[in-house]
Amino acid sequence: MLEAITLKRSLILAIFLYVLSLLWNLPAATVWKGLADRLPVPVTLHGLTGTLWSGQVGRIEVDGIDQGALSWDWRPAGLLKGAISLDLDWRPRNGQVNAELHAGLRRVTLREVNGRLDAASMAAVNKAPFVLAGSWLLDVPLLELNNLEHVGQASGRLVWDSAAGGLPQPIPLGHLSAELQGVDGWLNFTLSDQGGPLGLQGTARWRPGQPMELNTRLQARSTADAGLVGGLGLLGTPGPDGWIEWQAWLQ
Repeated sequence: MLEAITLKRSLILAIFLYVLSLLWNLPAATVWKGLADRLPVPVTLHGLTGTLWSGQVGRIEVDGIDQGALSWDWRPAGLLKGAISLDLDWRPRNGQVNAELHAGLRRVTLREVNGRLDAASMAAVNKAPFVLAGSWLLDVPLLELNNLEHVGQASGRLVWDSAAGGLPQPIPLGHLSAELQGVDGWLNFTLSDQGGPLGLQGTARWRPGQPMELNTRLQARSTADAGLVGGLGLLGTPGPDGWIEWQAWLQ
């Protein structure tokens, strides 16, 4: 009887170790096949290597646009909360962003998103119809996506340092910032400037698969370039307080 119990336990242990080995060596490409069709926009991965727990992508294309390289490493503590947790290292052109990813059955959470994006490179890669300059600085402690369709809790701050934009050359705008918050399934932005050539006040909101909605007030200050004054004039007529009301929907 004792030998039978010992044999049974050995078989159970062997099966457990076998299943664990399969999971540990599960190719990232296999996991990706099950996720690709659930995303709100087309995503193509080039040079995908490694496993679910540690790997890299040489190039990510989102809706046909090159978004750089990505690597990841497993965070074992995530299993205690029923999620797959990874440390991410994203390398878009001339930039770097680090974050923690926690993926559950219906929720994807990004934590401690920190890094820098080069505005000129991002505009060029994403085929923007204008030239940008400066750096986008990210400090986002929390961003939740539910079913990859709605935003849950979110907090953080984005700064456009030494902002500039326009054609054929970028026009100085100053330093611009946005405070982030999750509200009613949307990621809300509270927009402001820091006293530069462009006065900015207002809000914006976004969620996956939807255009960004802008509701802003703009003003060209006395230090503004003539091109900025003329450009804002195309958006509307300033009110008695010198501000132009501008709403837009950006894809």
